[in-house]
Amino acid sequence: MKSFVKALAAAPLALALALSTGAVQAQDLQKVRIGYPPAWSAVEAAIPYGDTLGFFKEEGIALDYVSVQGTAVLIPQVANGSVEFGIMNPDLAIIAASKGEPFPIKFFYNFYPRNIFEFTVLEDSPIKTLADLKGKKLGVGALSWGNLPMSRLMLQTADVTWMKDVQVLPVGVGPAAWERMKSGSVDALNLPATQNVMMEQAGTPIRRLEIPEEFRRIFSNGIATSDALIQKNPKLVEGMSRAVTKSLVACMADTEACVRAYWQIDPSSKPTPENEAQWVKTFVAVNEGTYKIGEVASLDGKHGAYTEEDWKNIVAKMQEGEQIATTDFDVATLYTDQFVQAANDFDADAVRAAAKAAQ
Repeated sequence: MKSFVKALAAAPLALALALSTGAVQAQDLQKVRIGYPPAWSAVEAAIPYGDTLGFFKEEGIALDYVSVQGTAVLIPQVANGSVEFGIMNPDLAIIAASKGEPFPIKFFYNFYPRNIFEFTVLEDSPIKTLADLKGKKLGVGALSWGNLPMSRLMLQTADVTWMKDVQVLPVGVGPAAWERMKSGSVDALNLPATQNVMMEQAGTPIRRLEIPEEFRRIFSNGIATSDALIQKNPKLVEGMSRAVTKSLVACMADTEACVRAYWQIDPSSKPTPENEAQWVKTFVAVNEGTYKIGEVASLDGKHGAYTEEDWKNIVAKMQEGEQIATTDFDVATLYTDQFVQAANDFDADAVRAAAKAAQ
């Protein structure tokens, strides 16, 4: 498990616009770990951007960024408290709950209300539909990734049986994964939209295979924490929710500043001067594309919200695809909406102004 801790300059804009009830002294900050599979990068720039703007400090939080290889690795660490917050797909938590062995965690923030995973092929590939993947090789990030149960179901609706009709191979992410498809060692990739935009920006023409609309409407990554933390320190979860929403609002207001700010979190990520313009262009496109696909921009005042219907829908789909044997369990054990109001309890216009003033 890899993590890095950053040292940030104070954010004067937070004081100037009085976005918090007051400055928090460094010694009062509570260090919390936030995990993300597969690895933190400017692909997910909003939270690090909010960190540099002081939104988490306002809530008494000092973030420690933790990278893990897949939801299957992250869930147990969130459950036992070794990682306080995890950004993850819900599928594995649903599978465990359906077996009567739920993880002691709750999803409390709907980070991406729509599915952000895609099936892609090279632009000139003869593969035109999901059904055409029969007899082919499909690359995925890792076999522990939480999106795979839903991907398996999508293929099943196209009469393609997972690991029988299609060979599924772990290829990682980034240029190494893209090269596997370019070289022909896999015929298609099933990766997040962020990876696909990066691949295009790097010069590889691709096509996205159409997935049924019913799957587009299923939410993707959310933020989860342990039941114990919610009971012991709900104020921390509330503050985390609000800071995350501020971060998303700020990043959408000035996405270029958002991705550039990532260098403050991880200085090693800053490209050389001759590559800087392309780096910024790529990660702006990645973040803007994700917000568009995830329909994040339309959530003003409703960030983080789940509904019972959302959860029942995904559970029904997983039973339909034989990912779970029963739906006879309470979906309310999987999520909570108790922090949604607090997550949106701030002046969004002031946050947008702060982002623009911080350049």
